[in-house]
Amino acid sequence: MKYRLLGPHTLNDAVLDTGTEVGDDTPYPWKDVEGNDMPPTTQMEGLDDASRDKVRQVHRQLYGTSPAWERGQSEDARKAHEQQAEEQRKLDEDSKPVSEQQRLERDYERDREAGKRGDAAMAPSIPPRAPVTPMPGAARQPSHTSAASTTRGGQTTPAPGPATPKPPDKDEVRPSKPNEEQYPKG
Repeated sequence: MKYRLLGPHTLNDAVLDTGTEVGDDTPYPWKDVEGNDMPPTTQMEGLDDASRDKVRQVHRQLYGTSPAWERGQSEDARKAHEQQAEEQRKLDEDSKPVSEQQRLERDYERDREAGKRGDAAMAPSIPPRAPVTPMPGAARQPSHTSAASTTRGGQTTPAPGPATPKPPDKDEVRPSKPNEEQYPKG
């Protein structure tokens, strides 16, 4: 079985570009560790009958329909799309970058194709900062907001809970001093 990649793929830590052929009789066998054929991805096109069937099965399983290139897109249309993409690549090569990011991307791709750069690797990790040690002094002492307050002998008792409103008396519809009457002090 042989496939053509419709988008970039990673195989054994190598990045394969769009248009690369993978599978039998190619430098990139599409097999797992045990040597069994791997299922195709949705970004692959089958180049023989067996591989087209596998791609069709994957599309039907995931999307419930056959691949887009089989639904009304002719071989001429596919070739026209490829030709248009190639013309766009040629235009991009001769044009000036419109941003610093685009310039850096083009420089990287040019260096990678020339063999000056390898495949992307993980960035080095940032070393951890020195551990934070607590500051001695009053700032580290329990405050009035702590969950437990200290008592004599080092034992702790739970801190008082949050203030809850007191329901009004039967006669009183609205309290005259709501904050003082509803929320008792202490």
